[in-house]
Amino acid sequence: MAISRTVIRNGIGALVVFTIVLSAIAFWPGRVPRQVAGAGIWTCSMHPQIRMDHFDRCPICGMDLIPVKTSTGGAVDHTEHADHLQLSAHARQMARVATTKIELRPLQREIRTVGKIEFDETRMAQIASRVDGRVDQVFADFTGTMVKKQDHLVKLYSPDLVATQEEFLVATRREQELKSSTGSALSLAASARRRLQLWGVTDNQIAEILKTGHPETHMIIHAPIGGTVVEKMVRTGQYVKQGDMLYTIADLDHVWLIVDVYETDLPWVRFGQSVQVTLEGDPAVSFVGQVGFIEPVLNEQTRTVRIRVIIKNEDRKLRPGMFAQAVIRVPVMPDGTPAPTGLEGKFACPMHPYVVSDAQVPCRVCEMSLEKIPGKPVDLDQPPLVLAVPAEAVLTTGRRQLVYAVKGDGLYQLVEPQLGPRAGDYYPVLHGLAAGDEVVNRGNFLLDSQFQISGKPSLLYPEGMVGGGRAGHDHGGGTLPTKDPVSSSSPSPSATEQNLGKLPPADREAARQQALCPVTDKPLGSMGVPIKLDVEGRPVFVCCAGCTAVIQKDPQAILKKLALPKPSAPHGGHQK
Repeated sequence: MAISRTVIRNGIGALVVFTIVLSAIAFWPGRVPRQVAGAGIWTCSMHPQIRMDHFDRCPICGMDLIPVKTSTGGAVDHTEHADHLQLSAHARQMARVATTKIELRPLQREIRTVGKIEFDETRMAQIASRVDGRVDQVFADFTGTMVKKQDHLVKLYSPDLVATQEEFLVATRREQELKSSTGSALSLAASARRRLQLWGVTDNQIAEILKTGHPETHMIIHAPIGGTVVEKMVRTGQYVKQGDMLYTIADLDHVWLIVDVYETDLPWVRFGQSVQVTLEGDPAVSFVGQVGFIEPVLNEQTRTVRIRVIIKNEDRKLRPGMFAQAVIRVPVMPDGTPAPTGLEGKFACPMHPYVVSDAQVPCRVCEMSLEKIPGKPVDLDQPPLVLAVPAEAVLTTGRRQLVYAVKGDGLYQLVEPQLGPRAGDYYPVLHGLAAGDEVVNRGNFLLDSQFQISGKPSLLYPEGMVGGGRAGHDHGGGTLPTKDPVSSSSPSPSATEQNLGKLPPADREAARQQALCPVTDKPLGSMGVPIKLDVEGRPVFVCCAGCTAVIQKDPQAILKKLALPKPSAPHGGHQK
């Protein structure tokens, strides 16, 4: 008896649980009963291009369709304005929509790159021996020695040099003895003097030889420039030949920073632009350089161009071999182009770009004639003001850029302005927006989703998801639709004929005879080039690839709708 009561209790409990589960499924809030879902427009939350006037399942993913008006979360469909959408206060709060106004402001485009400090090649000198001889004394005896111009470097003994000096003294004495004659003696003395000068003997040394009347057994080689000994290839007692390298001296008062700039940034780099340089080892200290040269050759492997930046280095903090970071800040003009550097119309030395003058005069370093810098002179006392929109307000696909402008209380309009290249956190506005316009700078992605769900033009669908374009139709339910979907505007006959014209001649005629897609009842060619299918041995054309799945589910219904007879068996064969 106890066992029977236990069984009865368990059965009653299971029945109660089963009843509760059935009630929960029947009255689940997210489920829309098919019998009460007969009004309004229905769409798929994953595929908004599906638009029906009755409840059904999405033919693409199988999800239940939802009402358009409730799916927008408080959005009102302004059908009279395809690019407008209005959100309720609750919907704006849920999307956390924030706006900002477009203003005039100075813009700068930053080009960041890295490079390496190198010697200024125009401020280097190599000292070579001009005669054969022996090095008897080395004055600059280690690498890194600081020397001044005309400082002693080495003392060199050369028999050829001594013989030439003696020849010069004899010819000079002979010239003095024959003062009334200016013949061979004068020619021989001048020739010997010239040889001494070509060997590096200075006029002061020649004057000293004449004064003493005795040849110098040793010649002092002097530094041609002031700087730092960066290479030393000579030692005391070493025999050298004519042309042997002795020293390399570099003036480190100016150094080069060689940086690589991508070809996409190259139009923004110009001669004379200011460059801010910081060292990897001491980023707190910055230096200011100047773009001195842009190489004419592109590196095909890195797609970059080498830029030479000239930097003053009077305190010697910049050492060749160091890595450095460089930032080129280019002001942006209202038309989105780089601002002038201020050097246009002036004159600069092509070998020493830091030598700039208002007049065409010789360079003070190399005495070459200065060349005019191309461009019209422009005097910019202050950075130009540019109409700018925040970058966070701009949605972009790479080819399209759009913003959502505020047109009223909760009313938003899709605007596709013409923007210039990005400059920091802003884009310069060229056309499409005006100063004082209010745009959405937060929540614009959610707002774009509302536009897309509503079937309006959006970021990814410029023509909208409903009406015209490639996405303006649906495929009905799992089989042929029992109710007509919401109709959309058809493309022009010329577009339809163009799509049909892309088919082979035989298929083109067959598609024209069929005329309509058996799934959507739309004209073939209205949604692009028709797709040819083989349905149980018969060619059938559909408007798009989405109709293929519907036909595969029920091919007999397609043949029946098209009133096509079943294919006969091949000649000599048997019909299966």
